[in-house]
Amino acid sequence: MANRPALGVGYHTPDRMTPEWYAFGLLDQALAQGSDSLFYDELVRKKGLTGEVNAGINFGLGNMFDYSGPMLWIAQFFHDSSVPSDTLLAAIDSIVEKVRKEGLDQSALERARVKMRSDLYANLEQFAGFGRANLLASFALFDDDPSRINQLEDGFEKVTPALLQKTADEYLRTGNRTVYVVTPGKAAAQGEKEAR
Repeated sequence: MANRPALGVGYHTPDRMTPEWYAFGLLDQALAQGSDSLFYDELVRKKGLTGEVNAGINFGLGNMFDYSGPMLWIAQFFHDSSVPSDTLLAAIDSIVEKVRKEGLDQSALERARVKMRSDLYANLEQFAGFGRANLLASFALFDDDPSRINQLEDGFEKVTPALLQKTADEYLRTGNRTVYVVTPGKAAAQGEKEAR
């Protein structure tokens, strides 16, 4: 039973290794990764609607590189019971709609590229180098081409502001997502009242 409310959104992502997939990886960095992300800045720092942002392509299962087939970009937000889920969703939608309509400026796109490069190298080095073996095995299994590991940085470098905005407009539509809301059960709500 949940003891805290939560809200999650899941968007279908572009097919793996397409130009749009690379663009979506940069959208993930700009929207949801780190304390400089658009979600964190607006939802945590400015509005205090949530205390953290957790998101990613293949979130909770692996990373954006080690899967095959259809995938979701999931973002989840735990929040206080004093924050209505509808208020949080409206704030998320406002940020997403701005990116859908305007894209990212060049400096935000460059920052997303730097963050993506850092994330890629962190993935390669995790678990004492097992991350590199994981990606090599994934590209061998899914693409019959482990050398794809050497093409990732170039794929992100080729993303233009126009491609990023087009990808956001197409894939961050409300019709391309599922929203889930977690409401605490009665026992959790009772425990919260007793703790006060």
